[in-house]
Amino acid sequence: MKTQAKLFFSVILILSLGCISSSVSRFIPAYLYYANVNPSQATAIYYLAPSAINAQQLALSNAQLRQLAQLNDSSAAYQLALRFLQQGDYKGAKLWWQPYFSDFTTTQQLTLSDKLVATTQWHELARLFQAGQLPQGSAKQAFLLHQKMPVEQITSAYAQQQQFVLSAVHLQPSDQCRFNVLMMTDHYKGIATLKHFKQQYTNKPEPAKGSFCFTDIVYVADTFNCDGSSGALSCNWQNAAARSWPAGFDFIVMMSQQGAANVLGGIMHINSSQSYAVFLHELMHFNGFEDEYALPEQKQQWLCKQQGQVAPNLFIANQSSPPKGWQKSLACGNKKAYKPSPNWSIMQYQTMGLSAQYRQLWQKQINQPLTQPVRFSEYFAFLGVKPVFTTASREQKFSD
Repeated sequence: MKTQAKLFFSVILILSLGCISSSVSRFIPAYLYYANVNPSQATAIYYLAPSAINAQQLALSNAQLRQLAQLNDSSAAYQLALRFLQQGDYKGAKLWWQPYFSDFTTTQQLTLSDKLVATTQWHELARLFQAGQLPQGSAKQAFLLHQKMPVEQITSAYAQQQQFVLSAVHLQPSDQCRFNVLMMTDHYKGIATLKHFKQQYTNKPEPAKGSFCFTDIVYVADTFNCDGSSGALSCNWQNAAARSWPAGFDFIVMMSQQGAANVLGGIMHINSSQSYAVFLHELMHFNGFEDEYALPEQKQQWLCKQQGQVAPNLFIANQSSPPKGWQKSLACGNKKAYKPSPNWSIMQYQTMGLSAQYRQLWQKQINQPLTQPVRFSEYFAFLGVKPVFTTASREQKFSD
């Protein structure tokens, strides 16, 4: 009875110190002051008025939140975890969310999981997933994408929300562009990167408006077993035969997690850490432009033995003089290669950007091509792959 009276008196004291009748925000400092001077009864007082404390946690300092968390206040631990995540202190954040995660509300779990995605804490998300604690929601879907999980595990609602598609079958080519390009990726970061590239291109089409149209981003999971661990990014396109493809498209952009960018048979392989400048450089390869740094030895063996203008930006002077104004290029080891400009270009260093001269060359190549570009469907045929196309496709002749 005496103890209850003492506790009651203590609560009255806290309420009077904090003037809680007019503002619960003033209850918090008063409570923390009392917790410091009389810690033996702080826990009991806290549990008499937790809502007054929880309602004002955003205004508390980290030190005050720590005191509350030490009283097993999961909401205080949650606020600390969020703060440390926002500050980039991931180890500090883990100290507060990991022991309390199962005590967080569903809303708190979802918000924290989203923060872990935003800060690319994939290892921690994997821990939650393996423990069966990762809640159903956007963060779990993002984690599944990051893990290249099968398309069937991704919900159509999430795909619609994030503006990507789970199948290319129903995509339609645009009649507003000369070339139509399928945009595909096998992982989470690739979706955001390709959307960014597409937006940049839309803002400033190259070499001119109406040159290229890009589809919505298609998530294909690990269907094509793309790998770039040993250098150039490559994919197993033999697996293309097992899929249905929309007809009327010219090229594919396939984005994976690692590997050097390259174009092969109408397919651009690029990783999600590369820049838009690299994307633009590779896009020019679709139209036959060659690199202006030293070409791979295997390519030099056949290309550098040819004669004349073999690409919009490459002249091989084996038995003739180069066009007026053209300068030596590093492309061929036999020193017979010439390029249109003495200056560095986007085909030598992507960071140089697209010059007016090379924009004109690109536009001319589209309008009056030296050689016809290779479509991905032609490349599939060259490999002996016979995918199913959903509508009548263009008749194209394999070249190059």
